[in-house]
Amino acid sequence: MMSNFIIKDQDSYEPVSVVRCYYAKDNKRTVFIKLPDGKIVCIPKTTIQSEFSRDKNGIQELIIDDWILRKLGLII
Repeated sequence: MMSNFIIKDQDSYEPVSVVRCYYAKDNKRTVFIKLPDGKIVCIPKTTIQSEFSRDKNGIQELIIDDWILRKLGLII
């Protein structure tokens, strides 16, 4: 299962996906992102392979390790 806001990054040698999301908040170790379907998930910063913006209004594309997306049930 893969949502329309999660795209497999075919160009990467690492098992990662591009996630279209909104920034919700962050702390020292994690970033809370809001998915377009309204679900808010907590992602460890060490699993995010791209920069993120703290702008809560703009949608952004984050490159995130597949293993954490699988663990959260966002991909199979």
